[in-house]
Amino acid sequence: MLDGFKDFMDSELRLSENSISSYYSDVKLYEKYYKDSYDEELNELVYTDVKMYKQYLLNNSTDSKTINRKLTSLRTYNKFLIQEKIQTEMVIKDRDFIKIQKTKLNNNIISVQDVNKIKHYAAKDIKASKRDFCFISILCYGGLRASEITNIKIVDIRLNERELYIVGKGEKFRTVVINNIMYFAIKDYLEERQQMNTKNPYLFVSQKSINTKKPVNRNFCNRLLAKYKDACKLNELHPHLLRHFYGTNALHNAGYTIEQVASQMGHSDINTTKQYLDTEKEDMMALANKL
Repeated sequence: MLDGFKDFMDSELRLSENSISSYYSDVKLYEKYYKDSYDEELNELVYTDVKMYKQYLLNNSTDSKTINRKLTSLRTYNKFLIQEKIQTEMVIKDRDFIKIQKTKLNNNIISVQDVNKIKHYAAKDIKASKRDFCFISILCYGGLRASEITNIKIVDIRLNERELYIVGKGEKFRTVVINNIMYFAIKDYLEERQQMNTKNPYLFVSQKSINTKKPVNRNFCNRLLAKYKDACKLNELHPHLLRHFYGTNALHNAGYTIEQVASQMGHSDINTTKQYLDTEKEDMMALANKL
């Protein structure tokens, strides 16, 4: 059967030798997976079986591009089975492929130097007190979403244990590690915050929220970062940019595993975390200039 598949790819599809070899190997691997899983020979493709195979690959941390290539190989085999009148319809559709987020050569990058500049400005800004420095430190080194940092409560902080309890998307709880920069930023801000005599249960308060029991909103977050964007003469500065900085910095510089970063950032799908493994813009430009 597979020999006929090779001939089909060569004579009918006129694929390159590399593509034929790659597709053939992928189908052979699926054939082995199928036999090991169901203790029977592979005769045709069934949608539920292919779907379970895709999940099996995801569970084994196979990257999205590789999974899509394997699905392409199986779809090509599907066409062969239809031509041989073994099957009557395509079981692998476009919707079955993983949508890959293109992050290379985008502007969603902020350098360590820029982050240090922001922290330096926030630390010496007397009007900002300790709050802004604490807010920025948690965004940079905690990898939190805007909705997560604004909803941190005092009771969520375990300074001695160096832990933050975060309620993420879908009401999912996770524990975020507090590094040294975050530790001292939070400690200093809490000491200053005690003097405010506020009963607001949330960590971050503004003039509008200090006498309420409500968290600061997204506008507060955007205004705070806009101030430092202008002061440091940056093109852009928003919560997701600093979250992206955390993911990239943790993987490229701090030596975190991809599983650790996924856990810290609250990613339910590890493929989301893999975007931070992309080559950084400076590296891409350096390579491009060698062409």
